[in-house]
Amino acid sequence: EQQQDANSALMELDKGLRAHKLGEQCEAIVRFPNLFSRFPFPILINSAFLKLADAFRTGNNFLKLCVLRVAQQSTKQLDKILNIDEFMRRIYSVIHSNDPYARAITLRMLGSVACVIKDKKNAHHSVQQGLDSHDRVEQDAAIYATIQFASHSHQFASSICNKIAAMLQGLSTPLEVKLKLIPVLQHMHYDVQISSKARGVLQNLLPSFPAQDFVLTTLNSLTSLSLHSLIDVSSQVALLHQYLRCDPREAVKRNSLINLNILATKAPHLWSSNDSTALCEAYKLSTLAASLKQGILQVLCTLTKSTLLVQLDIQEGIPTGHVYIKFADGALLELCRRCCYDSDLIQAALATKLFASISKHAANSNDRNRSSFTDEAIQSAETLLLTLAPSSETSAQDRRALKTILPTLQQLSESNSGVDVRIAEDIVCLLSSDEIPICSVTSKILLETLASIVTTSSTPHLLDHLASDLFRLLKMATNSANGASNTNAQKTILCVLLFTSESEMKNSNFPAKILSFIETTLNNWRLYRIARQASRLGQHTVAHTLFNTISKSVSSEHHYFWLTGLADLSTAEAMISASSRRGSGGSNLKNLQGAIHLYHSASTSMMAAVTPNHPLTFQCEYARLRNETLQAHAQLLSACSLIRTCPPSAIAASTGGSKSGEQNEILVARMKSCSDWFMAVETGYSNLHMTSFDSDPKSLLNIDLLQQSCSIMAHAVDVLVLSRGSGLGSITSKSSSFDESRKPKNGTPHAHCRVTNKVCFRHIYILPQLTDCLVKCSMAILSVPLSFPRYFYQSLQTTSIKLAISPSQRGSSGPVNIEINQQLTLKVEGVVQHVNSSDTRRKFREVARVKLTLRKVKQGQAKVPNTKGKDQFVQTVIPRNDYFSTQFLITFPVPGIYNLHIGTNVEDGDGVWWKTGAKETVLVKSFDDNLRIQQQAQQSQARTTPTNR
Repeated sequence: EQQQDANSALMELDKGLRAHKLGEQCEAIVRFPNLFSRFPFPILINSAFLKLADAFRTGNNFLKLCVLRVAQQSTKQLDKILNIDEFMRRIYSVIHSNDPYARAITLRMLGSVACVIKDKKNAHHSVQQGLDSHDRVEQDAAIYATIQFASHSHQFASSICNKIAAMLQGLSTPLEVKLKLIPVLQHMHYDVQISSKARGVLQNLLPSFPAQDFVLTTLNSLTSLSLHSLIDVSSQVALLHQYLRCDPREAVKRNSLINLNILATKAPHLWSSNDSTALCEAYKLSTLAASLKQGILQVLCTLTKSTLLVQLDIQEGIPTGHVYIKFADGALLELCRRCCYDSDLIQAALATKLFASISKHAANSNDRNRSSFTDEAIQSAETLLLTLAPSSETSAQDRRALKTILPTLQQLSESNSGVDVRIAEDIVCLLSSDEIPICSVTSKILLETLASIVTTSSTPHLLDHLASDLFRLLKMATNSANGASNTNAQKTILCVLLFTSESEMKNSNFPAKILSFIETTLNNWRLYRIARQASRLGQHTVAHTLFNTISKSVSSEHHYFWLTGLADLSTAEAMISASSRRGSGGSNLKNLQGAIHLYHSASTSMMAAVTPNHPLTFQCEYARLRNETLQAHAQLLSACSLIRTCPPSAIAASTGGSKSGEQNEILVARMKSCSDWFMAVETGYSNLHMTSFDSDPKSLLNIDLLQQSCSIMAHAVDVLVLSRGSGLGSITSKSSSFDESRKPKNGTPHAHCRVTNKVCFRHIYILPQLTDCLVKCSMAILSVPLSFPRYFYQSLQTTSIKLAISPSQRGSSGPVNIEINQQLTLKVEGVVQHVNSSDTRRKFREVARVKLTLRKVKQGQAKVPNTKGKDQFVQTVIPRNDYFSTQFLITFPVPGIYNLHIGTNVEDGDGVWWKTGAKETVLVKSFDDNLRIQQQAQQSQARTTPTNR
């Protein structure tokens, strides 16, 4: 099925729709969403929906229901229906049926496609008639359609508002129908008048229908309406405060807190300091249950977490910046200090979280008491950590409170220097005690928190003094009597924590020591994860051993080559790090050459590991650029070694060497070659950055650092060697190249550049001290272990662009024929496809615009410069529902065969263009029909001429 093209798949489904058996028809209908996801182009979708509309019109109610489910699952594809009127006509014909169930399904179908038929008056009329139906199924379907149309159409919302209000206020409308009609009014937000009227109707319902279901539904609708209109947020907050204080029902109070939390999340800038004070006063009510008090603290945490907060009642005084600070004890601080050490540990954890948010706002406002706020929050958080950790294994409530306080500890460690060391010591001390077993869930949570703190900490060598304790914990996890399966996660995290210890990385016995604990106790997947983290944290000796071990146990050939390539990369990096620490010039060059050989071997293995589903484009290019970098460093070390072995210019002639000028020119040429090499690698890293649209920010930072290291080395060569000319200033290898903007008016510019370079280089004398400096620069950069980026192993998102070109080529090689006096309209359609490996929150960037570039190249014609206006066309489009479409108008004035190359670049939400996207090529044959007619006439005349004679 995956190998079918669009037409074949559609024909097969159409054949199923025409089958005589009901089961085959249903099977064909339910396969349409998969067809839309594989070929999401308007021509196919339009044809498919017309066929579905026919099946809806002629089929029984079960088939109608299946088509309805397809329409509800394909809402993103509905705007690609081209024949809206025809589609609507086939669907709408069922509304006149005598069967109320068929009419009900039709109303739901109209509601499901309301986004594309939102202004159809006949559909509006049918929905309004359905509301007056005496059949409950049809009326429920009409209510569903009313909600859908009201959310999309301003006209329908304006026309239906009075009818909904009359039905809600009328005595003849059943209560259960009124309860279903209330959510319709939350969509009446298109203008102030309708919004005010809808809010008034909903507010009048609250005292008229005090039943719990009515109050909950009405409050939810009022909150949604307030968020859309924005002018009623303050009054809605006050209304929810009133129900929180006065209504005796716990469900209503809890619902009020849920709505307050929604308002605090989406519109914190519309809250006032009085609103937060009112929440603090409501907390003091003796009638509130503990769960409701926890809800109040959660609302305050949500409110203070936002950066859009305008007013915050911390102290009493003057406003500073965007946060309104008052200078005397405020209600929020009083509440925090009261609840931080409460007997209810969940309330204490939430109050500490609130305290941490307040201290962050106080720090941003330059308050003089911000240090005291931070100290109080840290003391409370540490106290709760030491209290909750031992008991969380036996108490679910304590574990919940611990999970609340641990992110607060991480937040405090990020914003306050020195706190991360204290928290790390506390966590290691807790894990080393007998109160928390190493195989418990609590130990896993604490280790994950410690790893997160180490990752985000700015303190260097955070775990150096705790390395022995971590090794002791790893030994305990290995010798645990509860089985290896319970401690696999703990051992993995402990290994990662040990990899971050700088003191252990310098210990030559560290790899053997850590391998003795894990190599025989963990499965291959855990070993691979540890090896992956080892290569990302610079422990390449451990990574090499583990990759070699795993490669002997895999069954797939591609996996074997992938692991073998990783083992070669790790061996090369371990060799480079070891030689850089020793600092011997000869051994460094020898080890560099060995590492380069290993990189060549790794690149070959990775190319063998490529599959259609895993092209490994980034991995191969990253390894190639690293190999190029090492070769540039080896070239530099070789040039510096040549300078040391050459005799000084004063005795060069007496020893039979070359003249001083010739010797310097040779050495300078070698140095210039090194600088150019580093600059070329820097350009390669820049291109790799711009093609890595799906990489995470830290992977991009890794590429930028490697690019910057190459730039530094090129600059060092320029400054220390190539710029040491006489009288002409600092002329580097980059500025000495010819620049068109500096072309003199007389003379030959290239000759002028050659003379300038010759004059500059002739007076350069390269000192051995300068070469020693270059060697030290190279060794300093190579001594830092390479950290492979996360994107090298794992992509958290995948974005691809699928193009469809029309007219398309006939067959596999037949070109598109066009006459020279005609213009070709080339339509380019595309779909942006996103695949996230985890959840939608990890989408780093999205496609905001797509730039389509079409380049026309005539076969057999030499490339002509500056033909961008004639033979290159650029169009920029904005995708809608991940779909875009544009057209190019192209002329072919000269007969021949042309290649049309279509490429795509994408722009993210920050306005950055990325060199990524699909590429397609179309073959076009241009011909002169007049010439053909003339040739045929000449041939006909040539045949008739002998006859006439």
